[in-house]
Amino acid sequence: MKLPRQLEALARMLAYMLGHHPDEFGLVLAEDGSIPLKQVHQALIHEPGWGFVRRHHLDQVVSLMQPPAFAVVEERFRCLKPGATPRRRPGEPPPALLYLAIPPKSHERVWLEGLKAAAGQELVLARTKEMALKLGRRRAPAPILITIQAQAAAKSGLSFAGYGEELFLALALPREFLTMPMPPPPQEKPKPATSQPTPGTFIVEFPQPAGPPRQRRGKKEEPAWKAGARALRKKQRREE
Repeated sequence: MKLPRQLEALARMLAYMLGHHPDEFGLVLAEDGSIPLKQVHQALIHEPGWGFVRRHHLDQVVSLMQPPAFAVVEERFRCLKPGATPRRRPGEPPPALLYLAIPPKSHERVWLEGLKAAAGQELVLARTKEMALKLGRRRAPAPILITIQAQAAAKSGLSFAGYGEELFLALALPREFLTMPMPPPPQEKPKPATSQPTPGTFIVEFPQPAGPPRQRRGKKEEPAWKAGARALRKKQRREE
């Protein structure tokens, strides 16, 4: 089945990325040639002219091409007709310097603890600053560039693996081999504003209004006019 022109161009791009030069895009394939589909999508949309690509475009390329050229299994994308795909070269001596760009949210942790790959993953290190920043911008708009003293790390016993012409892989890099800008100091939470008297002023405190008078318990006091009327009646009765 002939693909629409847009999907045909996308298929050629995917074949180049995954079947020939994944290292040019910062992608590292598993031994079976597969890679998380999310990584493929992120790499595509950060390439000039491919920002329009959505997940459904990838699904269409997979389902419409005959014979099939790509497959998606458990959210992993694979080229079914790989070319000269690069392989890992364990133990390859690295260049003097390698580079990695990290999100700002990881800056303080890396400054204190060094670099360590997540479980089941590897650190993807670039030969050039430009490649490192390109990969870092897939995770954050303004990543922090780290310079790695790779040869010094290798001489200390740390292991590197080459991948293609652009990348090296490692599992962890201690802080002593990393050069990076110092992270900014932590910001203090703003204290709630309180009104303070300015010089030359004083605060007038008004007394709080008293509550209603408290009523006494027991017999109420008789009004004076009642007592006077009663005395007058008694006097009149005596005179009669």
